[in-house]
Amino acid sequence: MKTTRYRFEQVIQELKEDSSEWLIGELKAILTSNKDFTRKADYIGFSVLSIDAKVASIDEEIKELQQLKKQLKSAKELALRIGAKVFSEYGIQKLEGAGISSITLTKPTTKLIQTLELLDPDQLIAMGYAKTLVDEDAVKQAFHLENSELEKVMPYANLTIQVLKSEAKLKINKRRGKSVPATLKESNNTNSETLQDIEEAS
Repeated sequence: MKTTRYRFEQVIQELKEDSSEWLIGELKAILTSNKDFTRKADYIGFSVLSIDAKVASIDEEIKELQQLKKQLKSAKELALRIGAKVFSEYGIQKLEGAGISSITLTKPTTKLIQTLELLDPDQLIAMGYAKTLVDEDAVKQAFHLENSELEKVMPYANLTIQVLKSEAKLKINKRRGKSVPATLKESNNTNSETLQDIEEAS
């Protein structure tokens, strides 16, 4: 995992609503600097894309932790089952402790799991083994039809319409066939400048 974070990359990754003024200042400093416009674009773009690399790394760690959690739970279950067999061999029903209250031997249980296979669903529906659900899409559509349709559904439903506005935002477009630069992941990419190259050139 990459351990070095550059100035603007750090600003981006730690951005919060109450620190937005700081980002505005950093962006203005980059845009008004003497760097070539391509370096400005790369510096801003790579810094934002560094979040993707970080999220991917976290996703991988989560996956590994989930596998570890599954293995640990399985190990615990196996230890308890093996322990029960050993306790039974010695006729131990309960073992009291000092740090813990006790270890007890539970009785075996039987649990029925039912799996239903529907051989003829249509026939079962015809016999009354079915649920009736409201077609919400059709009801919504009725609110936009002629008055007769609208009058039918209005006593039984209410349609609320919300207008969701989306603010303008930057879109970082990666070059086709180009991988994330070496500073964003552990790889060598000689076709792209790194954040370190760009920052050190200032």
